[in-house]
Amino acid sequence: MTDKNTKKQLPGILRFLIRLFQIILYIPIQIIFIPFAIIGLIVGIYKEMGKSKKLGVSFSAIKALQYRWIMHYFNTRPDHLSVAFTKKFPCESHFGLWSTMGALIISQRLFGFTTRLGKLVEPGEETLDSTAGIRVLMFDKIMEKYVDEMEQIVLPGAGFDLIALQLTKGGKVKVFELDQVNTLNVKVETLKKAGIKHDWVTYIPVDYANESWVDKLLEAGFDKTKKTLFLWQSVSLYLEADIVKEALRKMADLCVDGSIIAQDFYSKAFLSGEISKLAKRNMSMIARMGEPSTFGIDMSDDPKAAVESFLKECGLKMTEYIQFGEKLDIEPFYCIVEAEKL
Repeated sequence: MTDKNTKKQLPGILRFLIRLFQIILYIPIQIIFIPFAIIGLIVGIYKEMGKSKKLGVSFSAIKALQYRWIMHYFNTRPDHLSVAFTKKFPCESHFGLWSTMGALIISQRLFGFTTRLGKLVEPGEETLDSTAGIRVLMFDKIMEKYVDEMEQIVLPGAGFDLIALQLTKGGKVKVFELDQVNTLNVKVETLKKAGIKHDWVTYIPVDYANESWVDKLLEAGFDKTKKTLFLWQSVSLYLEADIVKEALRKMADLCVDGSIIAQDFYSKAFLSGEISKLAKRNMSMIARMGEPSTFGIDMSDDPKAAVESFLKECGLKMTEYIQFGEKLDIEPFYCIVEAEKL
């Protein structure tokens, strides 16, 4: 009996010893990186907060670009384009990111020392910590699923995401990206400096306060008779509820049969900070940069029904629903949906 128990414990003990050995190796590498990390943090904060404010670009879009850089170097999603873009991007520091995370990256590659940044969780086991990365992968899958089926792809509020450049190159699909004037102008200029080909994508800077994004889209060559994928990723969080509804209704009006609108939603509990104090602090920081989080759906009772009801108000029928953390005993906080016109 004792021998059997000992055999069962050995794998656990072995894992503990391996982990301990990895930590011991990691510590001196991190110590070496400390002076570089201090300098990198200063440079990174200046570029992310100071330079971005001066140029008038979206701070939340900068943070989204960071996730793609991180996923590339932690081997969870190859993204050479985002790395090349970051090196020329005036509002982010490639050196700053490497100096603060380099010890972890090197330790993972040399002897398998992993943190949550280098791990992917199983579907349904997502937490707030893993949401940013898994969200990127899920929208990648949606794009991959429809890229050969659709005739047009529209990314409202595309920010500094390069998903269209990664997944539509060489295809026949027409691609449109819309965003605020300053954000999109900086994006296009950075693409040119980085030598990243982007001529098959139509970039549409929009002054949302004074211009109709629908009119601008139509003027740029959007065809209302063609099957379209709208990919609206993590934008509604920063808009008022009425604006979210209006935007989705306009997308529905632009859709023909077979078109898809892919969208994500956060819960009201997430916005209030009930779920995570860390998330609340992050949202407060983004709010101080001029992008407060304002829209969420009440997911406290039946999250799927609540999201489905909201989409119906927008003239949409939900066809796919993915709730993060569904297998865990946690408050619903985020979902990704696909919908088509009613």
